[in-house]
Amino acid sequence: MDIAQAIETRRSIRKYRPDAIEPDKLTKIAEAFRLAPSARNGQDWKLYFVTKPEVKEKIREASPSKHSMITEAPVVLVGTCSSQRIMSNSHRVDTTDVSIAMTFAMLQAHALGLGTCWMANYLEPEVRSALELPEDISIVAIMPLGYANEDPEARPRKPLDEVVGYI
Repeated sequence: MDIAQAIETRRSIRKYRPDAIEPDKLTKIAEAFRLAPSARNGQDWKLYFVTKPEVKEKIREASPSKHSMITEAPVVLVGTCSSQRIMSNSHRVDTTDVSIAMTFAMLQAHALGLGTCWMANYLEPEVRSALELPEDISIVAIMPLGYANEDPEARPRKPLDEVVGYI
């Protein structure tokens, strides 16, 4: 699968099979995360592969919607950052850099036949506590990861001329 195919065919998966994920696939996802660009090449991030059922349950409880996909997926990816520095464009390094790296991981997962769902619906202090991380670490995104137990249709997208401008 080339990158265009990965982008065009990726879907948010909310139902997962319990099948374990092969270690080599997890390594490839970690490598994609690691190779993403970051501000000043700071790489102030860390990706956690959460597999312990009791920790996944704590993360699910930290979601106001109590999403079952968090405990259903065999792995939950958690993207964190140790820098909350503000860049010259007034954006935070952690949000920008980890979002890019999580997207790389998401596309690699899809190319490997795995499903993901980007989640930002969680209470950060509770997730931080579940992972036993210090307060200076920001939790940027969580993402269930596993083999899909559904095949959702593509959701509508705006036409290109509505989202792209040429100046």
